[in-house]
Amino acid sequence: MAHLSLDNAGRLVLEAPFDDPRVGRALRGPLLAFVVVERTDNTIVLDKVENNVEAIDYLAATVGQVGMELTLGADLEAAVSSHAAERAQLEDARKDDHPTYSALPVPDFRPDVKLLPHQVRGVERALQVGNFAEFSVQGAGKTMTVLATFAHWRERGEVERLLVIGPLSSFQPWEDEVARCFIDQPKVLRWSGSGAIRTRMVPAYRRSDIVLCSYDTAWRDVQMLGQQLRATPTVLVLDESHYIKNFEIGARGAAALELAPHAAKRLILSGTPAPHSLLDLYSQFAFLWPGAKQDLVGTPQQYLTRLSRSPTPAADLRTSLGPFFHRTSQSELGLGEPTTHTERIPLSVVPPGQARVISLLENKLAVEARNLPTKMDRELLSQWRKARIVRLLQAASNPSLLSSAEDLPRDPRVTFDVSELSSLIAEFRDGSVRAAKIEWAVQKARELIAAGNKVLMWTWWVSNIHLLADVLEEFNPLLLYGQIKPYEDFDDPSEVSRERNIRDFKTRDDRPLLIANPSACAESISLHQVCHNAVYVDRTYNCGQFLQSLNRIHRIGLPKGAVTEYWIPVVDCAVERSVDRRLQQRQRTMYDLLGDDAPVLGIDWKEETVSVDSDDEAQAAFQDLVTELPG
Repeated sequence: MAHLSLDNAGRLVLEAPFDDPRVGRALRGPLLAFVVVERTDNTIVLDKVENNVEAIDYLAATVGQVGMELTLGADLEAAVSSHAAERAQLEDARKDDHPTYSALPVPDFRPDVKLLPHQVRGVERALQVGNFAEFSVQGAGKTMTVLATFAHWRERGEVERLLVIGPLSSFQPWEDEVARCFIDQPKVLRWSGSGAIRTRMVPAYRRSDIVLCSYDTAWRDVQMLGQQLRATPTVLVLDESHYIKNFEIGARGAAALELAPHAAKRLILSGTPAPHSLLDLYSQFAFLWPGAKQDLVGTPQQYLTRLSRSPTPAADLRTSLGPFFHRTSQSELGLGEPTTHTERIPLSVVPPGQARVISLLENKLAVEARNLPTKMDRELLSQWRKARIVRLLQAASNPSLLSSAEDLPRDPRVTFDVSELSSLIAEFRDGSVRAAKIEWAVQKARELIAAGNKVLMWTWWVSNIHLLADVLEEFNPLLLYGQIKPYEDFDDPSEVSRERNIRDFKTRDDRPLLIANPSACAESISLHQVCHNAVYVDRTYNCGQFLQSLNRIHRIGLPKGAVTEYWIPVVDCAVERSVDRRLQQRQRTMYDLLGDDAPVLGIDWKEETVSVDSDDEAQAAFQDLVTELPG
C-alpha cells in the first residue's frame, strides 16, 4: 500500500515501503520526474508541482506496476473530485441548454441600487458558468457585477467569503462600492501591512466577509491564503487580471495559479485582458479553470501552436473562449464617443536643441542596428533594445530625462551612451529651454483650467511630474506616482497619499490639476464625475496602461451633457510614429478577440494637425522602430 498526501507547505508526501528492493527499483526512475526535497526510509517529500491531479495519476500508475494501490489524503481526494467536477462544469457551460438564473432581485442589495441591463447579463452569465471572466470595458461597473454575483452565491450557500486580489489602487473603489450596494454592511478587511502584522490579522480575516489583497502580498502569502481558501468556501477574484498575463508565468501568475484550485468559485476582471497579444489570455484562463485547463487552453506549447496555425486566431479564440467571458462595449453603455485632439509637432518647430538630440540619437541607433552582432545573449539583447527605446522616448518627451538613468537597464554592456549630447541636454535640465511637448502641455493645462475645467495630466516619467508641478505651481497640483504611499493614514492628516490626493482632486475646487504616472494609477480610479479633460504629455508602447488611463474620465455615470476630451501632443519623429502604430495594432487585436466595435485611438499621420511591458513587446517595438530610422 502507498499513500499520498499534502503537507502544510502544499508539497506531496509519498509513503511507501521503499526499503523493499522491488519497490525501490520500480520507483527510482519515475521519481526522477519530481524534485525530491526530503527523504526518510519510507517517506519521500516532493516539491510542489503545477498540477497535483496529473501527479496523482502518474504516481498511481507507477505504484500499480508493483501491485500496490495508491490511497490519498483528504486534501488530494477533494482535489481529484473537484477536478472531475470542473471538467463536467466546463462541458456544461459550452452547451446551449444550461440552466438559467435570474440576477434580480439581488440578495441583500439596497432597494435603490439597480443593476443596469449589461450588468444583469453579466451576473446571469457568471451564475450559469461558475468560473467566469468579466471583460467589459473600463467603467462598465464590473465591481458591482461581482458583488451581485457574490450575493447570489452566498445566499445559495455555495460560498461564504469574497477574496479580491488586485492593484493597491483598487482597494478604495471596492470599499466604496460595498458601502453603496449592501443593506447590512459586510465586514471588509484590507490584507496589508508587514508580514508580522498580517500573521496577527488571521483572526480578523476569518471574521471578514470581503478581503482585499494586492498581487504582491498574495505572492508573499500564498501558503497562508491557500489555507484560508481551503478552510472556507470562497470566491477568488483577480481584479485587473491582466496583471498575470505573462505567458511564461511570472511571480504574480504563479501565486494566482497556486491559489486557484483552493477556491470554490473564480472570477477575473479586466477591461484590457490582452493588451500585449493573445498570449496574454493563457494564464488568465488557466487560473479560471485549473482543473480543466487542458480541455480549455491546453499546455503552453499547444496554445502557441493553436495560435500560430490559425489564419484568424483572435476570431477563433473568441469562439472557443466566448462562453466563459462577457464583454460590454462603450457603444452599449451609450456614453458617447470621446473627442481626441492630436497636435502633431513637426521637428521644424521643436526647439533646435531637442530636434538635434532626436536626430543624433536616431542616426546613432540606425548605425548600431545595422552593425548589431549576429550572436548575442538573449537577455542582453532584450536589455539592449529596451535601453534604446527608453532613450528615444525620453528625447521625444523631454531631453533633460537623458541626464538620468531612470527606467534604464544597469548593465554597462547595453548602455546607449548620450554623453556627447550633454551640452544640448544642459539647456533643458537648467530650465532655460522647455521641450516641445512639455511647453504645449503646460499651455493647454492653463487654457483648460482658465475655462473652469479640472485637468488630468499623464506622463510616464517621474522627473516630468516634478517639472510640471514646478512650472504649474500656481494651481497647487496634486501628484500621483509610485513613491507616494498608496493608502491614507487617518492618524496623520498631514501625510500625503495617493488616496488623499485623489479625494482632494475630486472634492476641492482649489485643486484643479492632477499630474499622474499611469504605472501608479491608470487602473481602478474613477474621476469622470469631476474631470473631462486628459492631457497626455507622452505615451509608451504599454497599450494596457494607455487604454486603462483613457477610461479614468470616460465611464458609466458621466454627467449628462459632459464631453470627454483627450489632448495628445506628438513630435513627428521615429519613436512617436512607432508608438502610435503599435498601440493601434494592439488595440485592434484585442477588440477583434472581444468582438468590440470600439474605435482604435491613434493619429492620422497623413493629416496636418496642429515604456515597454514585456521582452516580446520590446523586440516587436524595436523592429517596428527600426523601420522609421534614417538610412
